[in-house]
Amino acid sequence: MTTNDNNSLLAHLAYKFSGQTETTATEALGYILSRSEAARNALRDTLKTVGADVGPIARVQTEVIGKKMERIDLAAYNDADEERVLIEAKFWASLTGNQPSEYLNRLPNDGKPSALLFVAPEMRLETLWPHIRAQAEKSEFALDGGSETGDLRTAAIAGSERRLMLTSWRAMLGAMASRASVDGDSAAERDILQLNALCEREDSAAFIPLKGNEFGPEVPRRLRDLRHLVDAATNRVEARGFASTRGLKIVPQAVGYGRYLRLGSKAKGVWAQAWLGVSYVYWLSMEGQPLWLDFINSKDMALKDVVEKIGYRRIPLYLPIGAEYESVLEEVAGMLEWLADRISGDVDDADWKSAWPGNAKA
Repeated sequence: MTTNDNNSLLAHLAYKFSGQTETTATEALGYILSRSEAARNALRDTLKTVGADVGPIARVQTEVIGKKMERIDLAAYNDADEERVLIEAKFWASLTGNQPSEYLNRLPNDGKPSALLFVAPEMRLETLWPHIRAQAEKSEFALDGGSETGDLRTAAIAGSERRLMLTSWRAMLGAMASRASVDGDSAAERDILQLNALCEREDSAAFIPLKGNEFGPEVPRRLRDLRHLVDAATNRVEARGFASTRGLKIVPQAVGYGRYLRLGSKAKGVWAQAWLGVSYVYWLSMEGQPLWLDFINSKDMALKDVVEKIGYRRIPLYLPIGAEYESVLEEVAGMLEWLADRISGDVDDADWKSAWPGNAKA
C-alpha cells in the first residue's frame, strides 16, 4: 500500500514532536487494532500464513511492562484473555538488550501457537532479520529453518509452537487497509492511511544501511552531471532570451543543488521567479525525478498569477532515458522555454498542459 499524503496530521505531529515516532506509531497501531475487528483479523491472517494460528484476537494493549522491566510495545490477547502475540514496532532504532530474548521468553510455551512479530521499514528487512536471528540464537534459542515470503520473514523456535517474525509496515498496514475496505470499515481505513503516511515519511527521512555497490563512481558522477545540466540549461535559455539570472545568486542548499532564475521574456520584460535544480526531497517523492522547477512569490510576478498561467507551482522536469547529454540538455531547455512562453503570454493555447510531457505528472 502506498499513499501520496506523507503530510497527514499524524505524520505532522510525529515530526513536530521528534524523538517519539516509534511511540506515536505504536499507540496509533494499538488504537486501530483496538477499534477495528477488520484490522485484528488481517493481523491474524498474517500470522496464520506462517503457521501461527493464534485464533481470534479479542483485544490489544500497548506499553506492557514485563517481569524484568522489559517494555513490550503491543500485546494481543485471545478470547480467553491469554497473551498470544507480542509486537515490537521499529523504525531505525537498534535492538535493545532484551530483544528478542526476553520477549521470546515471555511468549507462552504451552503447545499452542504464539508469535513475536517485529514490524520495521521495508528497506530495513534485509539487514534487521539476520540480526534478530543472531540475537535469538546467541540467547540459546534454536531456530528451525525459516522462510521469506514477500516482506514476511519467519522462523520457528525449535520444540515449540512459538514463531519469531518480521514484516514491513507497508505490508502489514496494506493488509489491514484491504481488509477494512472489504469489510466496509471506512473509519479504520482512514486511520490506517494516516499511520501509513507517518511510516512513509519516516522511511523517506531515514539513513538507509550502506551497500558496497553504492561506493562506485556512478553516484558521484550522476550528481556531478545533474549539477552541470542545471547550469547549462539555465545558461542556454538565458542566452535565448527566455530567462534572466541578473542579481540572483547560486546559493548552496542542504536539500540539493540549484539556482534561482527569472523565466519569461526578455523582449517583453515579463518574468516569473523560480528555483531550478536537483532536489533530494522532491526526488524522494512519488515522482522519482531528480530535476525540478519550483516557482516562488516575487516582485516580478505573484505566485498566484504564476499558478494561474502554468497550472502548478512545482513541476518535475522529466529527463529522457538513454539519451546523450546534448539531447537531454536541449530537452530540458525546451521545457523551460515552453513554460517561459506561457508566462510571457507569447503562446495562449488552452490544451498545452496535455501536450507537454513534464506536466502530465506534475
